[in-house]
Formats: sequence, structure tokens, C-alpha cells
Amino acid sequence: MAAAFLFFIPFLLQAKNYVINNENALIGQKTVEQINEMGEELFEKNNVSVYVSLHESAGNVAVKDHVDAITKELEAPYALLIMFSEDKIIDIISSNEEIERKFDKKQILSPFPWYGTIKPLLSVKKDADKFSAAVLNGYIDIIVQIAKSDGKKLEKAPDNSANKIVLRSIELVIFIILASAVFIYTYRRIKYRHAKKEK
Repeated sequence: MAAAFLFFIPFLLQAKNYVINNENALIGQKTVEQINEMGEELFEKNNVSVYVSLHESAGNVAVKDHVDAITKELEAPYALLIMFSEDKIIDIISSNEEIERKFDKKQILSPFPWYGTIKPLLSVKKDADKFSAAVLNGYIDIIVQIAKSDGKKLEKAPDNSANKIVLRSIELVIFIILASAVFIYTYRRIKYRHAKKEK
């Protein structure tokens, strides 16, 4: 009996896995480990679990059905960052309104580089690590906001303000390029019309 109990101790002490789905390794193992580590700290300090569920495609199943199947296995209170990469669907599901009020979902999921922390990286980065970077960036944003809402600070979650500065810089460069393109196009059109009138 004692031997059987000792056999189960490693399983009882095993840390919770906060990346509950990582289809075809959309994010790297190092990122998975970082998320698990930060998720555990948040749970210890705030008693809130933030999970990640990553899929390539929803297939023929409605996204809501996927979400329902996943969340029925989760213990509240929780937040779930879910993504279907091929369908370009990203959402954050909360177990209740109290958890939803602890972070700014609209900001985190915004496509604007100066505001959002997931979608801008997915659209800008072209390398194979873009999912790891985007998911990690968004996860950090969620857990830091939840911790701050309860007056807590996470030691294992890095300050992602540097990432936000990079994103804002990228956005500024893109804006300058687009503004320049519009200016050149408009200038050429005006010049062409003047030349046509002179003829």
C-alpha cells in the first residue's frame, strides 16, 4: 500500500500544463515551458489559470463546439487563449465576467501594432517562429494584466513594453511607407493631368 502511494507522488506533484493543445507543434517547446512556468506563478498568486489551446484548423466543426469541448474540462476561474492558425481565428474565453474584467481583451486582440500584442506579430513576422512569438507575447499581456488587477506582480513574466515599442516602431515605418506611396501616386497623377492639359 505504501509502495503504491509512493508511486503516485510524482503525478501528484507534477505541475499543471497550461498549454493544453499545441497541434503540430505550432509553438516551440521552449515557449511551452515558459508559458507553463508563468501560468503556474499566476495560479499561485492569483488563483486564476490561463490556458492556451492551439489548432491548425477548426475543420468542419464549429469554433463554438471546439471551445465548449475544451472549456468543459477546465476548472474555473480561468481564461483560455485559443487559436486556429489556418482559419486566422484568435479569441480569449473567460470562465466568468469577473475574470473578463481583469484584462483588456479588445486591446490584446487588436490588429493595430501600437495596441494589440498578438495579431501584429502574426502579420509582420514571416519566419517559422511567428506563432511562438505572438502567442507568448499575448499570454504575457493577459497574465500581467490579471496579476495587476489584484495588485500582484509576476516575477517570471518579463516586461513586454520593449515588444510594444518594437511594434510601434514597425507601425511607424509602415505608415511612412504607405504615406510616401500615396504622396508619390497623387503627385504623379496631378503631374500627368497638368501635362495632358498643356497638350
